[in-house]
Parts: sequence; C-alpha cells; structure tokens
Amino acid sequence: MNFRERKTQQLFFFLIILIVVLILFFRFPYKTNNEKLDGLRTTRDSLQIEVQKAEAARIRLPELQEKIARLEVEWERAKEMLPTDKEIPSLIQQISNSGIKAGVSFQLFKPSAVTQKTNYSEIPVQIKVNCGYHQLGRFLSNVGNLARIVNVPAIKITAGKDRSVEAELRTLTYTVAKEKGVQSGIPRRR
Repeated sequence: MNFRERKTQQLFFFLIILIVVLILFFRFPYKTNNEKLDGLRTTRDSLQIEVQKAEAARIRLPELQEKIARLEVEWERAKEMLPTDKEIPSLIQQISNSGIKAGVSFQLFKPSAVTQKTNYSEIPVQIKVNCGYHQLGRFLSNVGNLARIVNVPAIKITAGKDRSVEAELRTLTYTVAKEKGVQSGIPRRR
C-alpha cells in the first residue's frame, strides 16, 4: 500500500471519516435513543403491572359486589336498631312498658340532653326504680331484648324497705346522625 497514490489517500481519508461518523453516531444519537428505549421499557413494565392489578380487581368484582350487598343488608338491620329522633318517644315507651311487665315501679324517668358523636347521637336517660331483686333482673333483661339498642352502663343498687331494692340506672340509647348514611356500593358508570 502506497500512501503516495491518490487512490490510497482517498481510501484512507474515507476510512477516517467513516470511523469519526460511527463514533459520533454511537456517542450521541444511539446513546440518547438507547436511554429513551430503556425509559419506555420501564414505563411498559409499570403499565403491565397496573394491567395485572386491574385484571385481578376485575376478577374479584363479583365477590366484592356480593360483599357490598351483604354489608348493605347489615346496615339496614343496624338502622332498625338505631331509631331516628322521631322514634325516641316510642322507645322510651317501650322501656317503660318493659318495667311495668317486670313489676317495677318508677320513681324517676328523666331523659337528658343529647350528646352528638361522629356518626351517631347518644341520649342518656336517668331511671330510678323500686322493686324486688328478681324484678330488677327481669326489667334489665326486657330492656336488653328490645329491638333497639339500649345500653345500661351504670347501676347503683341500694337496699330498700321490705326486702326491696332501689336501683338508679343510667341508660343510653342511640340515634343515627341525620346526615350520615351508607352510600350504595355499586359505583356509577362514567
């Protein structure tokens, strides 16, 4: 190979230019495109994971809808146990009737101020009764078996005359907060 020949010089010059072009190509566009390709692969992988999660949720959808339906039925039952404000007088009448059935004589029956909680309201009622010990037990049993929730968190029993007892009860009944409720579990279509 003679470097003095024009054809050899042209071939050598062409090879140098080709090497420079290849170096520049692999240095800039190829590297940039390779980085973009890696980013797109990462995005594709994350989207595939989301698709798998969505597919799993789609498969579980009937099970979740069934669970929502069961919870809605339970909520309706719970609402029956929690009266609205309008039903409180009838609930108090039920407590009074439970005492009369048990043979309890009421000395005090005093509803107090309503206490607002997050999802419900508490209505305390002070009750003072005079009766026999077993009659008090029947009364508490009757109150516990009411269709509505009535809690008796405090009882103070003192001995009375002629083998009777005087009992001071603090009872709590509850109402559902007016603006609270359960929304239907079936999502709206968009």
